Amino acid sequence: MTTQKIGVIGAGAIGQLMFNLIATQANSQTSTAVYLIGREPSSHSNTLQFTDLSQSRLNRTVTVLGQNSSELTELDLVIICVKAYQVNNLLCDLLPKLACHCHIILLHNGMGTHLNAAKHLCGYPKMGLSLATTSQGALRNAQWQVTHTGNGQTTIGHYTGQKLANSLIDCLSQAIPELLWHTEIITALWQKLIINCAINPLTAIFACKNGQLAEDRFAKHINMIVKECIEVAKADGISLSLPASIEMVYKVITLTANNISSMYQDILQQRKTEIDYISGYVVERAAQHQIAVPANVNNQQSIKALEIANRSNAT
Repeated sequence: MTTQKIGVIGAGAIGQLMFNLIATQANSQTSTAVYLIGREPSSHSNTLQFTDLSQSRLNRTVTVLGQNSSELTELDLVIICVKAYQVNNLLCDLLPKLACHCHIILLHNGMGTHLNAAKHLCGYPKMGLSLATTSQGALRNAQWQVTHTGNGQTTIGHYTGQKLANSLIDCLSQAIPELLWHTEIITALWQKLIINCAINPLTAIFACKNGQLAEDRFAKHINMIVKECIEVAKADGISLSLPASIEMVYKVITLTANNISSMYQDILQQRKTEIDYISGYVVERAAQHQIAVPANVNNQQSIKALEIANRSNAT
């Protein structure tokens, strides 16, 4: 039986979580092998420490493929879990090194990268592109130490090019809890985008945990953000319910009440945020349709200002 090979690129919390989930499943399937893909030129081994939902701790020695590794040409699937703003340059470097049939899955916050990715894949007619979003919880305690903190739904759907092989669909379905295959993946991504637009920027701007957004003082902000997103989505051909979307935002606020959003974490740690692919994507699409979205514009500008302030403090 031919071994199918999967690569995961992006060693943050979600990237390492996905790697460990698939690796655990692959251990029971001799027909599947999974690798991390590093940024260094050469391959090397590393020891990952993974703590699962039952608090069982597993140390796993893994092969981290280098950018010059010939094994990249043998991969059947690459799952990309980097920051949204890193995707375009990564694909430019990576695609020529992959097998002509390799399938790509993009898994990150926000939207917009799929548009350029589809253009890149025009030159690779045997490849395919799927898009994904996840509510799985993971915490990176150290560079190679990740804890699975909570189950949540992961949604994957085909976007363009060749479809993902059934054997790989089966592998991912068995490895990733609560995995849903969605035929209308752009609709699913818009639903997640609305949640991100409502929660991430506000927590960073007001320096608060997710749960604090349930306070009455934030209701007007949230309602306006969601209303703008719904209007832009509709202009893009995506029909979503305003009441249902607002209800979903508050459900996530409640479920993640003690969490510090990824955007707020980026600001606290003086890192670049994904604001251009969250509020910024709504602003960009709104401009195409000549729709005014002042709440999302304000959030994008406010986060940009915080990034500038961080850079100034750093120097």
